Amino acid sequence: MSERPLSNAIADGEGISLVEAGGGGTPGTLAASGDPGAVARVVDFAAADPAPAPADLELAVRVRDADQLEQALEELDPELLVLAGTLEHVLDLVADVPAGKLVIAELPAASDEDVVELERAGVDAVIVP
Repeated sequence: MSERPLSNAIADGEGISLVEAGGGGTPGTLAASGDPGAVARVVDFAAADPAPAPADLELAVRVRDADQLEQALEELDPELLVLAGTLEHVLDLVADVPAGKLVIAELPAASDEDVVELERAGVDAVIVP
């Protein structure tokens, strides 16, 4: 297993990647669509204790607003950020993500048009049901 399998799967893909919640049937994880070995543990930054992922899982940090994003970047410096909210909200947040970070959008529902707009804005992946 590579050191950062989900990051690698997203970064190596062409265009925007699709990731699945509950990768490998494990709640609280994401997996690259079509690559169940590319998994990361998701922690919600709003939770008081964003504990590190187990050694065999990469960490993806979910944020819901600009303050959480700034704090997560300062305190945890994650490679994978999950931006949660409406399409407009995610598009606003992605503008504040520094270069070199991988962004995964978590929307209540995403149309094909939404996915195209997210890709144009620099989002690397979208969570699909």
